[in-house]
Amino acid sequence: MFRNKLYIENNWGLFFGQLNDNKLHRHYALQISVASESSLLITDVTGTENNYMSCWINSNVFHRFYCEKPALILLINPASTIGHHLLNDYGTKEITHLKNDLNDAFHRALNGNLFSPDVFTGFVQWLKDYLQEYQCDCESTIHVTDDRIYKAVQYLEHNFDRVVSLKEIAHFCHLSETRFLHLFKEKTRLNFRRYQLWNRLIKSLPYLKEHSITKTAHHFGFTDSSHYTRTFTETFGLSPKILTSLK
Repeated sequence: MFRNKLYIENNWGLFFGQLNDNKLHRHYALQISVASESSLLITDVTGTENNYMSCWINSNVFHRFYCEKPALILLINPASTIGHHLLNDYGTKEITHLKNDLNDAFHRALNGNLFSPDVFTGFVQWLKDYLQEYQCDCESTIHVTDDRIYKAVQYLEHNFDRVVSLKEIAHFCHLSETRFLHLFKEKTRLNFRRYQLWNRLIKSLPYLKEHSITKTAHHFGFTDSSHYTRTFTETFGLSPKILTSLK
C-alpha cells in the first residue's frame, strides 16, 4: 500500500496522495491542486461542483476537495514573494482553472510515479527550481515601481529564523504601524499576526515529526493540542495528524 508524500519549505508545502475525507473548509494558504490521473472535483460554498485537471484556490475561500486518484496539492504562504506573485496573477478570483503556463509546467513534470522516493525527490527539486524562476520573474516584471509591502515580504523571508516585531517591520517600510497593518492585509490577505503564526507552525514541524501533538503544542507556546490543531488546520487546510502518520 502506498504512503502519502509530504515536503515542506518555509513558505510552501507539497502534498501528494489521496485526501478525500475533508469537509467544506477554508485555510489561509493559497492552494494549487493538480490531478495526476482523474480530474479534481471542487465544491464551493454554494454547493456548486466543478471538475478541473488543475485549479487555483485563493486564501480563505470555502471549498471541498475530492479526487478518485492521487493528486498534488501545493500550499503557499500568501505573505511570501511567490504568494505575492500569484496574488498579482489571479487577483480576487476564488476558485479557477490554473493558467496555461503553470498547468502545462506541472503536467509536464508529473511524468512518473511520485510515490517512488527517488521520483518524488526529483519532482521536489524541479519545483524548487521552478518556483525560484517564478519568484525572479515576479521581481523583474511586476515590481517595476516601489512596492513597500513586497519589500517587507522579502525582509520577513530573509529573517525567517527570528520573530520580527510589528514596530521593526513598520519602521523598515517607513510606515506607521497602523498603516503597515492595513497595507499588509490588503496586499497579502493575511493579517500580520497570521503571518507570525505561519512562521511558528513551520518551525514546529521538525519537532512534530518526533513528538506528539500535545508536546509540540506546549513546546511552541500554544495553549493545548486543540489550539495547535485548530491553528494548523486554519493555516494549511490539513490536520497535523498527517505528519504524525508519516513517522
